[in-house]
Amino acid sequence: MTTGEIVLDYRPTADDYRTALRAWSFGTWPGRRELILPTVMALTGVLLYALVRGFDPGVSSIATGLVLITAVAGTIRGRKRMARRSYARVEPHGDCRTMLNESGVSTTGAGGPDASEVAWPSLSGYCETPELFVLAVRRGGGFLALPKRGAADPADLARVRALLDGRLRRF
Repeated sequence: MTTGEIVLDYRPTADDYRTALRAWSFGTWPGRRELILPTVMALTGVLLYALVRGFDPGVSSIATGLVLITAVAGTIRGRKRMARRSYARVEPHGDCRTMLNESGVSTTGAGGPDASEVAWPSLSGYCETPELFVLAVRRGGGFLALPKRGAADPADLARVRALLDGRLRRF
């Protein structure tokens, strides 16, 4: 199916990256692993400590509670920092123009000659939120956030959806 070249013109926002990171985190195995692993590792450490030092219900329950709260808070804080850093990398470029075609996704920014091109084989899947298309990069655990507000015509969104469905799996 050929859909031609589809152009999305938009200005990225911090909320785009928060939403995309949330979708990536819950929708992909690398994202879920990054959410769960710190808490599992921390609780494993508490369990091993309790087994080695002897199990005291009072101390073990307090330690487990503190470690669990710290691990969850650290994970949430790390996710927010990651979204801020992702946005900070694209914000200086200003308005963006993303072109989707049969070979891949190409994005250029108004703030400079920088261009980013990603071929379809480099992407592992995508998901759709009410505001975005989120494309997962196969290596490195990254993602691309494509705001739907960048489409000139609602029919372009259907074309983007058809192109993504033909090239990638949904997560």
